[in-house]
Amino acid sequence: MLQDGKPLLAAGSPGGATIITTVLQVLTGRLDRGLSLVDAIAEPRASQRNAAQTQAEPGFLAQPEAEKLKAIGHQFKPTGEIGSATGVERLPDGRWVAAAERERHGGGAAAVVVPTR
Repeated sequence: MLQDGKPLLAAGSPGGATIITTVLQVLTGRLDRGLSLVDAIAEPRASQRNAAQTQAEPGFLAQPEAEKLKAIGHQFKPTGEIGSATGVERLPDGRWVAAAERERHGGGAAAVVVPTR
């Protein structure tokens, strides 16, 4: 993602059909809900792909929002994990933060490489 034409944030995930929903939830967590990149990646997820039921992690189903969605007709199918995201974010001072999953798929690793001169 760009902000004022400059790189701001990039996120990605393996997962085939769940890539789009995983990345979207990371981006909305960070940009719309004001979570840190680390926390946005760690948030529970759901994935809807034009099916009768929405796949949802246990943490998602435990949130009050899931009950509100059920009340208006949404159906959920529990699943263990959705995606395995990583991301980088440019800070206002020009430095970068890298983040990866804390627990999904055994956790991940992320780092920003700074060239030495």
